[in-house]
Amino acid sequence: MVATRRWPQVFTTSTPRSFAGFVLVATIAVQTGHMFEHVVQMAQMHLWDQPPAFAHGMIGRLDLEWVHFLMTLAIALVAVFLITRWPANPACWLLMPLALWHLAEHSVILTAYLRTGITGTSGILAKGGLLNGPLARPDLHFLYNAGVLVLLVGVWAWQRRLPNPVGRSRPAFLLASAVTAGLALGLGTLVVSAAPMRWAEGPSLQAAIDAAPARSVLHLRPGLYLGPVTIRKPLTVVGPATIVGGPDQPTVTIAATGVSLAQVDVSGGDVGILVTRSIRVNLEDIRVSGAVRRGIDIVLSSAQVHSCEVSDPASSFAWGVDVVNSMGSNRPPSTIQGCRVSGGQEGIVSHASMVFIRDNQVQKTALRGIAVTEMSEGDVDHNRIEDVMGTGLYCGDRSFCNLRQNTVVGARAQPNVPANWTAGFGAVVLFGADAYLEGNDFQRVAAPGVGVFLDSTLHQQPVKMAM
Repeated sequence: MVATRRWPQVFTTSTPRSFAGFVLVATIAVQTGHMFEHVVQMAQMHLWDQPPAFAHGMIGRLDLEWVHFLMTLAIALVAVFLITRWPANPACWLLMPLALWHLAEHSVILTAYLRTGITGTSGILAKGGLLNGPLARPDLHFLYNAGVLVLLVGVWAWQRRLPNPVGRSRPAFLLASAVTAGLALGLGTLVVSAAPMRWAEGPSLQAAIDAAPARSVLHLRPGLYLGPVTIRKPLTVVGPATIVGGPDQPTVTIAATGVSLAQVDVSGGDVGILVTRSIRVNLEDIRVSGAVRRGIDIVLSSAQVHSCEVSDPASSFAWGVDVVNSMGSNRPPSTIQGCRVSGGQEGIVSHASMVFIRDNQVQKTALRGIAVTEMSEGDVDHNRIEDVMGTGLYCGDRSFCNLRQNTVVGARAQPNVPANWTAGFGAVVLFGADAYLEGNDFQRVAAPGVGVFLDSTLHQQPVKMAM
């Protein structure tokens, strides 16, 4: 007798290969891959000390708000389909509300992205979200996706154990449909009411900011607005617009947690944008020009700066982006990513702060391109520094630095300065600093190699951050 292989009967529905069974198995497979991405993200954050803004899983190009929304929408549709197909399955009754709640979360996040262009917002239950829960968004959504996967497998296991095919009764089908519709309507109302939107009106921009409700989205009409302005409440301000300030005070001051500023040009000011005593601040697609001392100054704060441009400083001693005195257990690291900084004394610099500096372009600075100094801790990766004097990369004053995959093209010695560390090195480690360098490319630098001075140490392994 010849043994023949049979299709495994994993579902006791009307046929072993039912359409519902195929959909469930396919969804489990896709969700398993999606869950693996979240596991990698957790490892990047909690084992490899990357901030959430830089923890994108294995395929970072797919870490987009639209991708997350569509994936969550598909899972929710599958959950609704399964509960109407198998209303006697208790796992379906647990999966459906979780999937719809997860969809509501991503609906709020996608709505914020479409309104403002800001990625990585908190949604509903995460820290900084509408309900301001205790978990950061990546940790919370890891749990969401783990729960969805467990319940999908639970649906499969329950159906597999049934001794006989069980059809759906009309009353059970109607009950499942009604409960699903009611929950979807309630969550939809929550999504629509999230972050009310309004346009800037009134005699001045400051008056419009003061009149806007907390946690709302304030849209600025194209044009010029007179500064200075101060934001003292959680608020999202979106352009396109230009805010102009005088030379004696900051043009824009952010003095509240949970503020986002997007698609805004800032011109003039002693400081273009000052962030002070605040956390969870987002600056997205910002251009600063003509500042006297600092383009963007982050003081006693934590901010995520993405896609900024700082140029044309009003003084040769100005700094582009500065993070100062922002170390502390209650302040997450600041991240600076995708910015272009040109001119002034220093491009991007930290003092007594924890920073992650990645994918930026710095050029034409007179002292240091990117500096991690004064007992700071910093990861500086994949940046390009061009046509600078003094040094391209700097780790100094008992700081801990990881300098990886950066490119320095053209570093000249400062004229008439006898100090060795201003001789045009691609990178300098100075004054008791600890640094790890990997894969950096130094081209057309006046001083070859890495300058290591005054009790500093080069490590063979990455330096551990204290976050």
